[in-house]
Amino acid sequence: MACVKEVRPHGDGVLVVLCGEIDIATAPGITGCLDELTHTGGIDLLIDLEPVDFMDGAGVHLLNRVQDRTSGRHGRLRLICTRPTTLQLLHHPWLRLSFDILDRLPAPVPPEAVA
Repeated sequence: MACVKEVRPHGDGVLVVLCGEIDIATAPGITGCLDELTHTGGIDLLIDLEPVDFMDGAGVHLLNRVQDRTSGRHGRLRLICTRPTTLQLLHHPWLRLSFDILDRLPAPVPPEAVA
């Protein structure tokens, strides 16, 4: 998965850093990785799109799939993105998407203490 640069814990969630070009050729590998992460419920998933150079409709489709999987399993998806071309795609009015988009990585929320 050349476009998945990093997967690591971030507080009580998981940070996934994507990079390179996300298109019809690379989306299936990314989807497999994200499906594994969203298999169980309640995940707080952060996807950092800052290192992504290019994303087309296949990338938007995979992000929408991840959003459906996380919200359907009582989790949360947040995207980190400031790149104007990517933001334009994610906010395209015809797509009617509603991603939670942040401009920077938030401070990690510590995992709840095990009782």
